[in-house]
Amino acid sequence: MTLLVLITGPTPGGIGAETAASLARANPKHLILAGRTKGKIQPLIDQIHQEHPQVKVSFLQLDLSSLKSIRAAADGVEPLLGEDKITVLICNAAIMACPYSLTEDGIESQFATNHIGHFLFSNLLVKKDLISSRIVVVSSLASERKPDYLFSKMDDVTWDGGKSYDPVVAYSLSKAANVLYAKRLAKSLKPKGITVFSLNPGSIRTNLQAHITEEMRASAVKALLEENPGFKYPTPKSLQQGAATQLRAALDPNLASDSGAYLNDCQVKNSPLHAEAEAFEDHVWELSEKLVGEKFGY
Repeated sequence: MTLLVLITGPTPGGIGAETAASLARANPKHLILAGRTKGKIQPLIDQIHQEHPQVKVSFLQLDLSSLKSIRAAADGVEPLLGEDKITVLICNAAIMACPYSLTEDGIESQFATNHIGHFLFSNLLVKKDLISSRIVVVSSLASERKPDYLFSKMDDVTWDGGKSYDPVVAYSLSKAANVLYAKRLAKSLKPKGITVFSLNPGSIRTNLQAHITEEMRASAVKALLEENPGFKYPTPKSLQQGAATQLRAALDPNLASDSGAYLNDCQVKNSPLHAEAEAFEDHVWELSEKLVGEKFGY
């Protein structure tokens, strides 16, 4: 199989960049690296060119916090592909527990970037028939929270103008939405032969945690223990270990029959809290369609 992969947010020092560097070793036909600014991604492009000069690498400008930018990026993919299709789309980009802000479209920034942006981008690529095989949505252990509590926050995408904003809960909500989106999309795309997975890459210290304080970390662990008494703090992983689950989700053909599944430590994980959250699956989809102003029926 000719391998052509598009990865969002492969900033050096993060698992997206580690995944791209690992994929380059497999001699793919083309890697498309999507990010807000080329300057941030250029060191990775240079590294791949130096280590694997035969691999074609392209940059795609994509700001997942802007619906306008996402639509432009979806249009911009086609000239990069030529007659090819994307074999695997990896929705990796994310922001975490950042100070309160709204996007230009009036949506809380974490929900907009982590979920709504990927919802629109991946659906537009499917609608244009530009994906042939697989979509991977990078979620987090933070998705494993009590769904009744998390999704009660979803309908107010401004968090009461920031008055009720909790940065960690907002992050968890966006990551739980990732999981439900992947489950729903997997069902929708089964007739097309496109498989979809979400995953938890693990506990990895990267720039993603720049806004996390020790107080926030302790508070989050306390909440997780209250909601899930069996919760165990994850063992820290290296970048390569963190990328491993992404790589299996992206490449292993033996996973095809598990489309819609959530992976943890490279294995399919059946989370009871995710099972509870399935009651909100259609609501997440319908709200997402409303926020992007477009319906996606397959």
